[in-house]
Amino acid sequence: MKRPVVVLVGEDSNDRRCLRTLLEEHCPDMRGRLVEINPSMKFWAAGNERLDERVDRLRKLVNARAAREGAEVACVFVHEDLDRADSSEYPVLRERVEKAMNKALGSAHYVLAVWETEAWLLLFPDALAAFVANWQLPARYRGRDTGRLSDPKRILMNEVSRSGRRYRESDAPEIFEKAREMRLLAHPVGSNRSWTQLCGDATRCCSEHLRQPAHP
Repeated sequence: MKRPVVVLVGEDSNDRRCLRTLLEEHCPDMRGRLVEINPSMKFWAAGNERLDERVDRLRKLVNARAAREGAEVACVFVHEDLDRADSSEYPVLRERVEKAMNKALGSAHYVLAVWETEAWLLLFPDALAAFVANWQLPARYRGRDTGRLSDPKRILMNEVSRSGRRYRESDAPEIFEKAREMRLLAHPVGSNRSWTQLCGDATRCCSEHLRQPAHP
């Protein structure tokens, strides 16, 4: 029997590195089984016809990656930033795309981050402070729903890192690694619907699909 792998799809290498850290933390069985592709496609804003075309292209890329590995696909995690705050529209957008992906791929998890991955970083103020000593999350952002904050990247650049070197997107994977080292990932300070969704999807893939590949 071919070994099962989990295919990780992200907009850029920073997002994929973040997702790798988070998935391995929630499911240690994924270590050594995560493989990556970068299709450079947007999904949530695509019309129905274009969405089907992009998901079909994604299916072909996933299958080709698995074939190169000589493996079977257990789960696919596709990350994309929403680039807007959380609202009642969020579950509609996410579920529409995930439904199309599941139809094509079998077991797919659409990681639609609200507002963006940086909103998840704001859930771990102690990791931010440990990463750069002068960084500090202002009290008004602690314990908040970070998915409803406007432009969290701006908050990190202009407020959290105002007294130290400026936050860079390439810092995100290292900050999540720091949060993992400090055993903080299971204890976010605040909430974010897309973070909770990711954690649940990682647990589900681990327990339900990793040992039962989606593709025969």
